[in-house]
Amino acid sequence: MGDANGGAPAPRRAPVFVEILERLARQRGARVEVEPVYGYAGALIEASGRRHFFKGTHFDINRAGAAALARDKDYAARFLAAAGLAVPRGMLLHSPRRAAQLALKNPDVAARLPARQAAHAFAGEVGFPVFVKPNEGSEGEDVTRVGDAAALDLALDALFAVHERVLVQQAVTGADIRVVVLDGKVEGAFLRRPLAVTGDGVTPLSALIAAEIAGFASGGKGSRIVADDPRILGHLASAGLGPESVPASGLTVPLLANANLSTGGSARDITGELSPELADAALRACAALGLRFAGVDLLHEGEVERSAAGKTAVGRMAADKAPVVLEVNAAPGLSYFHRLGPEAAARVETIYAHLLDALLG
Repeated sequence: MGDANGGAPAPRRAPVFVEILERLARQRGARVEVEPVYGYAGALIEASGRRHFFKGTHFDINRAGAAALARDKDYAARFLAAAGLAVPRGMLLHSPRRAAQLALKNPDVAARLPARQAAHAFAGEVGFPVFVKPNEGSEGEDVTRVGDAAALDLALDALFAVHERVLVQQAVTGADIRVVVLDGKVEGAFLRRPLAVTGDGVTPLSALIAAEIAGFASGGKGSRIVADDPRILGHLASAGLGPESVPASGLTVPLLANANLSTGGSARDITGELSPELADAALRACAALGLRFAGVDLLHEGEVERSAAGKTAVGRMAADKAPVVLEVNAAPGLSYFHRLGPEAAARVETIYAHLLDALLG
């Protein structure tokens, strides 16, 4: 369909991962066929005609049950804990709408569901701040850090309006690392940092935030956040700050609790620096959920150590500091990492090359 002036519509650029897949498939005597309207789903087609379907970054490599289990954060945490891995404590809540529906079908089950009062008791037990997030979701969408009971109620109200199940989760501190695993091997690791601004002793946070987000969005990264995002305001409030606060010169102020690149976070490739402890935790997490391909999000409070050879090892643990598995993504998106620079882009393309080899083999 042409535009209002009778011309042809502007060509739509394929997502980064599709461009990579198309190039790598040709090198292997295969091809990629993409649905033409959105360009987000399709199939990798071998020369024999055999097809391997994908939708976004969901590929035909993980079994459906394993992928569904990983997507459910509450269930996944239970399986990870059963495998001896450290996970944040959490409590699953059902929206009033969903609870009412369940009461019609199975009133006994509905009566046993934790209510809002239980969430407040849980937060009091583990201590504020806590995270409130959709039980299913990715890229940090709707994840909120709350610092008191009133903020918890506001966050629950906002999430229940759009999500059926909400997880209230203990806050765990530490460096945020995404480890990409394929068939029992670490393919890549990235140290992520949340969206943040640095003070100059003069400019209020409101102006620093607006400038930072404007620069992020202008870089073509597809930001999913705006300057007056309630998550930013809530995060600042939990730290005793507000939009008019003026941070000291050189002071870095995190704006979000999560370090997802889609919400303005930054990252660097640390594949060659990853400690054995973190690599082992990532591999065990994938095995616990039955996943061949996944992105494992770890938090750790270990030190960065330097070996005698001068190489660093990110995530060396003290004996009592096991890494915490925050969640496991059965369809890890790598496009943001691809934009970090030549080294990270090469890493991502190698990951996709190995993924295609696993699918075609």
